[in-house]
Amino acid sequence: MFSVSHTLQAHANNDILCIRQARECPAYGGFGRNILSEYSHSLCPIHFITSCPPENTMSEYNELIKHFDRIRSYVRDFYIYGFKTREDFREKSGRTYDNQRRRMESWFSDYIRQDRSGHKKQVFLTLDSGRMAVNPLYQAWKSKTFTDNDIALRFFLPDLLGDGCFRSLETIADQLQEHYHRLFDTQTIRRKLAAYEKEGLIIRRKEGKQYLYGYTENGALTGPGLFSSLTLAVSFFQGAAPFGFIGSTILDFWNKANDCFRFRSDYLVHTLEDEVLLPLLTAMEQGSRVLITIKSTRSRHVGKIIVTPLKILTGTQTGRRYVCARRDDSRRLSSFRLDTIQNVELLEPDPDRDAVVEDFARVFPLVWGVSFGDSRKPETVSMEIVFDEKTEGYILDRLEREGRGGVLKRLGPGLYGYTRQCLDAAELLPWVKTFTGRIASFHCSNPFVEQRFRTDMEKMEACYLSAEDRPSGEDTDEKNG
Repeated sequence: MFSVSHTLQAHANNDILCIRQARECPAYGGFGRNILSEYSHSLCPIHFITSCPPENTMSEYNELIKHFDRIRSYVRDFYIYGFKTREDFREKSGRTYDNQRRRMESWFSDYIRQDRSGHKKQVFLTLDSGRMAVNPLYQAWKSKTFTDNDIALRFFLPDLLGDGCFRSLETIADQLQEHYHRLFDTQTIRRKLAAYEKEGLIIRRKEGKQYLYGYTENGALTGPGLFSSLTLAVSFFQGAAPFGFIGSTILDFWNKANDCFRFRSDYLVHTLEDEVLLPLLTAMEQGSRVLITIKSTRSRHVGKIIVTPLKILTGTQTGRRYVCARRDDSRRLSSFRLDTIQNVELLEPDPDRDAVVEDFARVFPLVWGVSFGDSRKPETVSMEIVFDEKTEGYILDRLEREGRGGVLKRLGPGLYGYTRQCLDAAELLPWVKTFTGRIASFHCSNPFVEQRFRTDMEKMEACYLSAEDRPSGEDTDEKNG
């Protein structure tokens, strides 16, 4: 899988000559801020490499971000789901709200709309994926902050290790000072090498009692011209697949634009969950447990749960994504919305993984949506639908297409029966109600679900019919089945 770091690696490989030439510049002894600023703006289209601030200046507001999870919840709550005001932001100070708002306005200025509720101003995003070449929310991924050491070592290390020789940590520190006239702390270099090793940019091997580090030379990425034929595939990937911001970053690197594809029903907000999705997929591949941090959307309570992730589901109506998992505390199957998960920490492999997978495969066909219910005992829903078979054949098509494995039987002319077993019958109610006006009877083995259906029908009747228009008696079909 491509990563943002790999695209940066290609920049370093192609343009490292600029760094070597800059060594002779008198201003280079102080890292050459002016040179690097000009280099970053003219050669590198990756947005989070920008010029460093001048010396002896301090800015209270920085457009760049260090931790993506902080901005993720703000974008989602205030601009995607929210229509909230400044007074609704209670987690931190008003100054924090103002700083976050300014970041959002700089990233999404073309899509931000405002509305007023009394004297309060509400902000939100207006996005039409069918008219967009690229997801504007990708901009949040391309705005990561950095330090002087981050960006200096990003170019110095590939240049130093580009000769193919392996060096120890101490040798690297000495040669950085010798070649580039910069003194770096060995712990800083060690952390940077560890990060690059994790991203696949650095190779580490052990000789005797010490570790040696070498540079990974990826010839394919050094010549983007070789991949001009892949522009079409990358353009499709950046809009259609999870982690699409990687494809967008590759297009930025090639100075290409998506001129081919538009996606009418594209859930743009999914990119905000990709940081959570990746470790979940990794755990599923490795058969590992994970420690997830969840923040309740109602109570705002934050809790931690150890689970074994099994499957990722996406709602076709709401677009919300869920992870099906076995909880370690209750030993039960549950589903968790990805947009409520704040952090995922990989743990050890689950020794019961195979048994858990078998149990999940057995009960999952009984799941209507994402809920596994409060009981492992299946509940039965049955209803009878009346329609004109000659003029309303689309009703039968809907029952067959949307029934999700339910049993459909013709009981008579224009009368069909539908029966479905599921672990949580309450999940069927929204779908069942779409046939209002044609439901001849409704029954459920769970009396609470059946009573909820009848109560909803009575409330709807009260909303749409006046007292004199309501049918007399208590034996109407949709109320009493």
